[in-house]
Order: sequence, then C-alpha cells, then structure tokens
Amino acid sequence: MAKENPGWWSRNANRIARPEEQSPEQAKRAPWVLLAFLALIVIVAVGVWALRVFWFEPSQTAEPAPQPSSSSAPVETTTPTDPDGRCTLDNTNRDISATPPEATQWVIERWAPLPVVDGAGPCIERDGYRVGFAHTQTGALLATYHYFVHANPSTAGAETRAIAEYGLVDGPLKDQILKRIDDVLNGVEPRHTDADMAKISLRGYRITYEGDTAVVELLAGSPDGSVLSGGTFKLVWQDGDWRVDPAAGDSLEASTTNVRASDFVPWSPSTTGAK
Repeated sequence: MAKENPGWWSRNANRIARPEEQSPEQAKRAPWVLLAFLALIVIVAVGVWALRVFWFEPSQTAEPAPQPSSSSAPVETTTPTDPDGRCTLDNTNRDISATPPEATQWVIERWAPLPVVDGAGPCIERDGYRVGFAHTQTGALLATYHYFVHANPSTAGAETRAIAEYGLVDGPLKDQILKRIDDVLNGVEPRHTDADMAKISLRGYRITYEGDTAVVELLAGSPDGSVLSGGTFKLVWQDGDWRVDPAAGDSLEASTTNVRASDFVPWSPSTTGAK
C-alpha cells in the first residue's frame, strides 16, 4: 500500500506538534513558515474585501427612492366657490360647536373686526366686501359674521346692496330687504352709522349644522358686557356658497334677548389673541 504523502500544511503542523521527530533545522523553520502562510491568507482576504467594497459595490448600490415633492402630496377635497373658478377652499368639515376655529386674522371692516380662516374663507374680493366660504361649519360661521356687518339694511353702505344681492336667498323677503336698503341709502329711512354700531361687539356664537343648512346665533353686547343680545341667522348652501335666508322683510336675523354668555362659544379678537 502506498504511503500517504501529507500536504504542505500537515507537514509543517506536524513539525511544530512533534519537534522530536524532526531535524533541528525543520523544527526551527516550521513555525515561521506557518506564520507566513497565515499572513498571506490575511493579505489576500483583505485585498478581496477592498476590491469588493471600493470597486464593485458602488456600481451596484441602488439609488435612493425619490422623495415625494410637496406638489405631489394629496390635497383634501376642495370646491371652487367663485363662478370664475378663482377661489378654492378646504371643505373638510370640523366640529366647532364647542371649540372655535383658529382665525388667521381679524380684519376691521366697517364697524367690526371680521375673522378670516385659512381654507375656510372669505376668499373672493369684491367692491368693499368679501365672500366665498367653505362648505363647512366654519364657512357658515364666517359667512354669518361677514353678512351681518356688510348686508345689514339698517347700516347700509356703498357695498350693502351688492352683497345682499349676492348673499340672500331669492324670494319676497330678499326683495323687501333690497327695497329697505335703497330707502336707507336714499335717506327715506334713518341709518345707523358705523360709529353707532361700533359700540356693539361680537362676542361669540352657537351653531347647528346639517350639511346644506346651518343655524348660527351670534352673541353681541356692549363693550363692558353689561348688555347682551343674540341674533339668529338661517343659512343655506346654494350655488357654491352660503346664503342667508332672511328672517323678515327688514332684517337678516331674528333677534333674541335674555341670553347668557355662558351658552355661547367665545370667539373674538380678545379671546383668540389674533390681530
């Protein structure tokens, strides 16, 4: 039987393990040979790793997925409320029956500070007034504030007839209110000045909302709060905006007395800190 011929590694390992079976020269040389061999293996492994990391992998690395830009982000449902398509509003409804919306600003118009809410309106500039409100509770509330100040026949100004034409539901009561506006503007009936009305402050609201209809009651009072009264407005969503269904032929709202401030949601510049 042929004698097995041990390999290079086995021969040198045996020389280290059994130095008594080797010549002095072999026993002395074997450890250094093995160490050199191990060092060679390490050098080769490091070289292969370096080639893989610095040469092959960069070309195989996938490019990062593009991040969506703000222009491609989904947009909540909106509806243009201006016939010319110049006004787009956020029609995502939010319950404001207990907590008021966040007013972006309060703008002095005529005799009162009027609220503006981003995404809810008003967003259409007309001659002396603004319209264009979201189909939401907040939109209905904003419309009430603005119509009360600008479309009130007893305080008729240059813009009052135009906003009444736009913002009132068609019918006999609208016709009567338009006639009263004309009479006030022509001096046939007395007019309350803006200075007179500035003695009244709008302090808060109550709202009942049914989708295409809303009932909003505004709380008004003297500056010191000693005299309080309420005005109830009925609103209808019609032709892409909120319109007031007049309570009578001489008034947009039905007046109420003996009201308590605690029954209303406070909403005014003083309660929001807005300017």
